[in-house]
Amino acid sequence: MINQTNQALRSAESPFDFRLFQPEGSLAHYVQGIWSASVPATPEKNMTKWLQADACSGIMFILAGSVEFDGIPYSAKALLLPISKQAHTIMLSSGTQVAGVRFQPGISVDILRTQFEQSVAQQDNKQQRWLQLMASRLQYTPHHQARITALYKWLNNTVDICQCIPASVLRCLQVIQNANNNQLSKSGMLLSQRQIERQFQKWVGISPKQCQRILRVKKTIEHLKHKPNSNLVTLALDYGFSDQSHMTREFAQIAKITPKRYCKRIASK
Repeated sequence: MINQTNQALRSAESPFDFRLFQPEGSLAHYVQGIWSASVPATPEKNMTKWLQADACSGIMFILAGSVEFDGIPYSAKALLLPISKQAHTIMLSSGTQVAGVRFQPGISVDILRTQFEQSVAQQDNKQQRWLQLMASRLQYTPHHQARITALYKWLNNTVDICQCIPASVLRCLQVIQNANNNQLSKSGMLLSQRQIERQFQKWVGISPKQCQRILRVKKTIEHLKHKPNSNLVTLALDYGFSDQSHMTREFAQIAKITPKRYCKRIASK
């Protein structure tokens, strides 16, 4: 039995039920989260959620119902989700049951020997058979806890737990992920080395600079989520943007929403 971190997002206004387990130990080097979610089977309208860009890839298993990404429906029961460079909108129909895995940045190459850069519906037959087998198993595990446990065991038994990412790439990722506020803009000297640039692009699937931009917006969103009344001019400088206009442009491109609109969305909840 694993110790599950539950994040049930259920309420009278939002019946969406989401559970998250964040592994520890060796698996944590590869996986940032194993999750399960459901939408009640009611005649109410479909559930729409906003997915932040996080420079990570993942796997989603559709166990019941239907799913759309940015208005495009997908019928496959197992989807490889490409590296997230921009925010997406996901629509879950009434009665949808889904589960999945979110990898750490750069990990999909090491685990599946491929970057998930193709469409979520265009994987080769070998990958599809491997994933479809797990999807079939999950359909016989109707509860969140059982699904997360099954995925946890599957990853432990399937994934070769070894740190194959080059040390230089790992160091780059650590600098980007651990940098706080103004330190983000100071990491450029490390990230500008050509050799590291090439390795980073190969393993992570995006450039260090693009990863830095995505995670900087993500960090800023997390700040606004808890403090929506923050002064945006000060916030922009604190998180390494040149000014508020720069922050707004980055938000519009990566998060598909401006800081002001995001703050209004948080305040209206």
